[in-house]
Amino acid sequence: MLRVIAGLLIGVLVGGSIGYAYALRQARPQDAVVISTQQAEAQAEAMRQQGAQLRYTQGQLDTADGELVIERAARQELETQLRAAQAEVGRVRDQLAFYEQLLPAGPEGSVDIRGVQIDREGGGLRYKVLLMRSGRSGGAPFAGALRFQATGVLKGETVTVDLAPMQVKAEIGPVTATGETTSAASLALQFDQYQRSQGILAVPEGFVPESVTISVLEGETVRASRSVKLEL
Repeated sequence: MLRVIAGLLIGVLVGGSIGYAYALRQARPQDAVVISTQQAEAQAEAMRQQGAQLRYTQGQLDTADGELVIERAARQELETQLRAAQAEVGRVRDQLAFYEQLLPAGPEGSVDIRGVQIDREGGGLRYKVLLMRSGRSGGAPFAGALRFQATGVLKGETVTVDLAPMQVKAEIGPVTATGETTSAASLALQFDQYQRSQGILAVPEGFVPESVTISVLEGETVRASRSVKLEL
């Protein structure tokens, strides 16, 4: 009797084991892959690395976008400056065209005395002279000299004398003439389209000037001349 009961129990256990194994096989797909804990952790680590790489790439893209915005703003600023510079060039060209209309008419490169002012000052004569040259700029500058000759009375006779400058105001400032060589050098001219000259002319002792003739010389040739009568 005990043997029969033991046999039944063994049969039930064996049958239950077989049935449980069969049920597991039915619940799990035939192509299911079973991985270990180490494999799962390795896959998780790989996913974390990929996420970090994606975040780094996104950061680089954001930086590139920022640099692109800065570069676009800088380009717009340069374009604005270029337009302003072009407008300034146009304004200067308009001014140049206006002043070219004021240049004296005549052959290309001719020189004219556009303005003269001579006043008595102490024992000398203060002068201001404006010279202008026709034609456009860009050619060789005019090189010559400015000569002053006065007509007046000396010892009861009418004479004409050369007047040397005691002081000449050049573009760089006043220059004092202290000798024949320096005086001659101070009268030298070299300009493109216009030249201003002013200073004080020395008058010989006892000489009473009545008029002054200003001449522009190129070598020994007189290119322009104007006379001014002095007031008493």
